[in-house]
Amino acid sequence: MPVITIFRGTFCEGDPVVQSVLKETGYRLVLDQDIVSEASRASNLGDAKVSRAFSARTSVFNKFTHEKERSIAHLRLALAELFSRDNLLIDGFVSHLVPREVSHALRVCLIADIRFRVSLAVKEPGLSEKEAVKVIHKQDEDRGAWVYNLFQKNNPWDPSLYDIVIPMNKKTVQEAAGLVVRNTASDVVKMTEASRQAVQDFLLAARVEVVLAGEGHNVGVSSKKVLSP
Repeated sequence: MPVITIFRGTFCEGDPVVQSVLKETGYRLVLDQDIVSEASRASNLGDAKVSRAFSARTSVFNKFTHEKERSIAHLRLALAELFSRDNLLIDGFVSHLVPREVSHALRVCLIADIRFRVSLAVKEPGLSEKEAVKVIHKQDEDRGAWVYNLFQKNNPWDPSLYDIVIPMNKKTVQEAAGLVVRNTASDVVKMTEASRQAVQDFLLAARVEVVLAGEGHNVGVSSKKVLSP
């Protein structure tokens, strides 16, 4: 079965959608913190420093320490090492580290208009409208910076990055989850020999990138094995 990746805005009913999809599919949930913990262990950077890779703010010392680049390289490797397992639902920033060549990944975005998100923030955590807007803008800034860093796209919800973009202000949790589950059966995201090989290429490239990042080189690495006809 395909891997599911979900990237979402805050206050977009993301948690109940994810839980509903997990219930329907029996998939294993992989969160940012799971990958951060493994990357932290392998890199000796510590969870806090690795997690800062998801922040729009970069330390003024980064040009000397290269902590952000090293963190992203180790995040990519931790995810690549996990990716050999089937039936994963990857939820969070790290979902964008899955290469496009891995075609058996169903890429999902959950987003909603600002009015819906503010109303949910006021209702659930009990924020004021002003506080809610501030929190949403800050977290969207982080998501925007992350996507720009990886893809040089200014819009973190750009439809070209996903197979499905679900407007949660127009869909119920059940409708959104059902849409995701139904699309896992699509021929477009079925495992192929090329996609399986892309997972191995992902792992090799990630290992090389970790070595280069450790030497202070900020370069993207790709690997592709040419399959016999």
